[in-house]
Amino acid sequence: MSKVTCDTKLLDRLLRDVSKGDRSARVGFFEDSGEHPRSGATAYEVAAINNFGAPEVNIPERPFVTDGAMEGEMKTELKLKDAIRRVHQGKTTYTKTLREAAEIQEEFILAQLILAPFSGVYPDNAEATQERKGGRNTPLFETGWLQKQIDIKYD
Repeated sequence: MSKVTCDTKLLDRLLRDVSKGDRSARVGFFEDSGEHPRSGATAYEVAAINNFGAPEVNIPERPFVTDGAMEGEMKTELKLKDAIRRVHQGKTTYTKTLREAAEIQEEFILAQLILAPFSGVYPDNAEATQERKGGRNTPLFETGWLQKQIDIKYD
């Protein structure tokens, strides 16, 4: 019978690191976000209505959160894969990597939101909305308020 041994120092260090800091990150618009100055709706409500649409009030689906998260997925995955090696080498920590990965996701979602009016990917605003915006057809952009509401929460 042979005996197999395993060096668990890396795993032990990673478990200690995880137990000290943040364990997960959520990126997006949250229920406790600020209220829109004109409508009183929270950023969570505005983002959800625009992301998923509200056909009953003539708002088409413009999935900027979903699209941004999906576009950032590969870069985030590469960051996390590289981090495994870097944590093992003692060059970074789990918590720092988690924060960097969340920031990548935030950047991609924000890019979708900022570029939406110019990309032609999402449906145009309704005529009534364009009139209210002074003739401008700028889906997902009016004052820039929603862009400032994206947040990262760590648990």
